[in-house]
Amino acid sequence: MKNFLLAGAMLLSFNAFSQSYLVLNNGVTLTTDKSGFIYDFGNFILPYKVLANGGNFLIAEERLSTVDEHGFFYTKSEKIKKYKAKGQNYFINDDNDLVTIDSKGFFYVLEDKAFKKAKSFGGNYFTVKPEDKKPGVDLYTVSSTGNYFKLNVEGLNPADIVVFGGTYFQTRTGMTYTVTKDGFVYAKPEVKVKAIKRTGGNFFIDANNFLYTVSEEGFLVLPVLPANIKVSQIAKLGSNYMIDNQGRIFVVDKTGALYERTIDHDLLNTKVLSF
Repeated sequence: MKNFLLAGAMLLSFNAFSQSYLVLNNGVTLTTDKSGFIYDFGNFILPYKVLANGGNFLIAEERLSTVDEHGFFYTKSEKIKKYKAKGQNYFINDDNDLVTIDSKGFFYVLEDKAFKKAKSFGGNYFTVKPEDKKPGVDLYTVSSTGNYFKLNVEGLNPADIVVFGGTYFQTRTGMTYTVTKDGFVYAKPEVKVKAIKRTGGNFFIDANNFLYTVSEEGFLVLPVLPANIKVSQIAKLGSNYMIDNQGRIFVVDKTGALYERTIDHDLLNTKVLSF
């Protein structure tokens, strides 16, 4: 495996402390932080020029932009015209390299023949089918430091994954697993989750209309719901936020707690969501 650190020149900095972003149809770009607050710092991105929207990155006007752990937004100088697949903190480029984004906003280009055979993609993990004529499937995770790992999880056959969410997945037996920021995978047999019907980045909604959140440490949480949220009225889902059909936004922090936030914009006009 060959590992190149491409720090890139910082051409543009969005001076905001954010964990994710959402782009409105007029180009206004809002940001959220890890404590679940939402901000308008005057950022502007033309939504029709966004090629790829990850959780902590986006590609717009053939440029990769990344978000560091303090919320600063950096646009790199390298051109990216195409990509083959993406997650929240990684994408596979046109050369079948894995490009990962760490918590400090640096990105890495990682070479491995396995990436050419990547099959299905979640937020910080993906599966690879190494042999076309054999049934085996491998599971890879991507950590917040930009490293990737091939995992063997006891009791898990990656070929049985049927729901690929952000930092979690569900198998055909109904078992739910979470993936931590460090790339570890944990089964959650103690939590009786029904079939996952709607997927966000660090949260999901199951068949009973229960809303679950996932902390950075991999805890699966049934959070205390804000007074105004009605799960049936959630219209748009992002990496760590959801918008209902009245334009109210609810944000999930790093611990899995859920908050309603207000901002002077019509969020029903959201065009690009981070995921």
